[in-house]
Amino acid sequence: MTYRHDLSDPFDYNVFGVITGTAGSWFPSVDAQLARLQAWSTNIGSFFLGVGSGSSYTTWELDAGYDTGWFGIDNLNQLYARNSSGSSDYLSYWIQK
Repeated sequence: MTYRHDLSDPFDYNVFGVITGTAGSWFPSVDAQLARLQAWSTNIGSFFLGVGSGSSYTTWELDAGYDTGWFGIDNLNQLYARNSSGSSDYLSYWIQK
């Protein structure tokens, strides 16, 4: 069994991407059914991920080297990310559809 077979069936569509640390922004628009986010192990600070609008956000913290595991989502742009260290930190995403 391959790595792809173990984790991806029955999904045929995979998208990988990276966002950089920022004071706060929405993720790019990427259609999905499942998503997984991972903070790079070399990051200095944590990413705060969440949903919300205006000044009210529900967030969770993702420390360097950790990932979210798989979660269901229609589009990645439903999530917000902020990272106080600026552009020196990175967060990878893996989308399946």
